[in-house]
Amino acid sequence: METRTNSRNLGSTEQNWCKAVASGTGITVLALQASKAVNITLLKTALQEIQNNHPILNSMLYKNTTTGSTSFIINPPVPNLHLNIITPATTSQLLRTLTSQASNASLSPLHLIVEHELNINEWSSAANHALCNQGLYLWFANLYTLPDQKWILVIRLHTAVCDRTTAVSLLKELREVMGGGEGGGYKEEGNMGLEDLIPVGKAKKTMWEHGKDMVTYSVNTFRLKNLKFKDAKGPLHSEVVRLKMNIQETQLLLAVSKSS
Repeated sequence: METRTNSRNLGSTEQNWCKAVASGTGITVLALQASKAVNITLLKTALQEIQNNHPILNSMLYKNTTTGSTSFIINPPVPNLHLNIITPATTSQLLRTLTSQASNASLSPLHLIVEHELNINEWSSAANHALCNQGLYLWFANLYTLPDQKWILVIRLHTAVCDRTTAVSLLKELREVMGGGEGGGYKEEGNMGLEDLIPVGKAKKTMWEHGKDMVTYSVNTFRLKNLKFKDAKGPLHSEVVRLKMNIQETQLLLAVSKSS
């Protein structure tokens, strides 16, 4: 595969995201809810245009069993994006299953589907056979059809090609293209690692600066997700939470934040 198509080895940051996939933190999910019928042809065209604008999205993850190196296969022979249309019956059955847990009863379909998608991992260790043979696709698009004349579009990506910050730009570009505008992309980005895209000197941070950034990302998530808990006293459940801090640990964190 590597001899027939354009490829490049992963950069260090991309390698780290691949390791994070095993714990589920290497997955990025974008979701849009529409109250008007979705033009499927226009949506497919828009997704294809975005993929063409960003070659890294039109790539596959491949591991060479001889050298042990992992690389991106850019522009593989078969385009890697397929829009899956989830029928109303299938969507309704999924929502019934997700709401069968009492703690999920008050959550919106959008919230439930986002968490469901975050827990789908095509890039787990179980996929190593495909990774070492034909390679793995790096993004998926599902359109869920709700029974109340609403639709939820979910795009799930490997964070090595689109992290949470980049996802905001991708979502904006999708809306622009769907509205008849032109998306913007860098044609050379598929052949460059993340470190090569950062200006010289900007990537150097101390350990403490990296730690503050990690806390900031986690705190900002609650603003960006728009997932509000209206019942603060009732039983709550989430399949996304990976870390729980007690009162003492939280107080220490707040104290350190104030001193900085």
